[in-house]
Amino acid sequence: MTSRVPLALPQQVESWVSRSGISSLQKTSLSKIDTNPVSAFVERWHLETSSFHMSFGEMSINLDDVPCLLHLPIRGVFWSPQDVTEEVVVDYLGVSQGEAQSHVCNSRGSYYKLEWLYDLFVQHRAASSWTYATRAYLLMLVDSTVFTDKTFTLVEARYLLLFTNLDRCSGYSWGAAALVTLYRYLGDASMFSCKQLGGYPTLLQCWIHEYIPTVGKRGENWKPADNCGLPRAMRWSYKQGVLKVDDLRPILDELTPADVIWRPFEDHRACHRFDELCLYMGCLKWGNTVVPYLPDRCLR
Repeated sequence: MTSRVPLALPQQVESWVSRSGISSLQKTSLSKIDTNPVSAFVERWHLETSSFHMSFGEMSINLDDVPCLLHLPIRGVFWSPQDVTEEVVVDYLGVSQGEAQSHVCNSRGSYYKLEWLYDLFVQHRAASSWTYATRAYLLMLVDSTVFTDKTFTLVEARYLLLFTNLDRCSGYSWGAAALVTLYRYLGDASMFSCKQLGGYPTLLQCWIHEYIPTVGKRGENWKPADNCGLPRAMRWSYKQGVLKVDDLRPILDELTPADVIWRPFEDHRACHRFDELCLYMGCLKWGNTVVPYLPDRCLR
């Protein structure tokens, strides 16, 4: 993410970002993803149950994992999308009508290019247009983390509506948004015809590190996340494994419940208390995406 989103922010922008509910995403991304263990787990994903099917039962990333790993709120408003008009782009990103029309024509209509948003951020920062600069930055931030699509270069235009009121965007259930988006892309990637995983692969990689430490290689940071109030994902750093997907399949087949750390975040409860909302069973909806959320299938 550091190569795609500026980290040094003016104080005026940082002030809004710190109150946005998603400022922790500035710090959580791994520098790289070890695609082999991630792919091995994707193969086991069943979209009908939103879970990985293991030899001993089912496992899944749940609503408790997201705030522990990413420090995103799970209580809040669930967002329903509306159409984004050119007038909205003019009003909230500070571009001219002509520029808005030109970008819509050049970027498949319902998307913004990450490069374009970066240019807008630089332009508005130089002009001290802080609200416009903040919206461009927050769109880049979510596009590079929880809302990453399979192109890695585009962000859905409708997400601009999440940031029209910068004082209220912290009220969304960002943790549920991250989970729904990852579930959606895991469902896509589990199909043989799909070769890419969207969503936030850092979330999946760190979840594997926490629950099944024997799968893949874990690089551990010096930062004591539990003691410093930092997102638990910051505990981990990229370390390239040597095993390929073919090597990992039999290893996953042979796992038993004893190989799993079922409660990995007990040392993190001072930062994040368990919320009974995580035991909800049913469907989760973010935007137009609805996914089953069935934690009872994974309880031990």
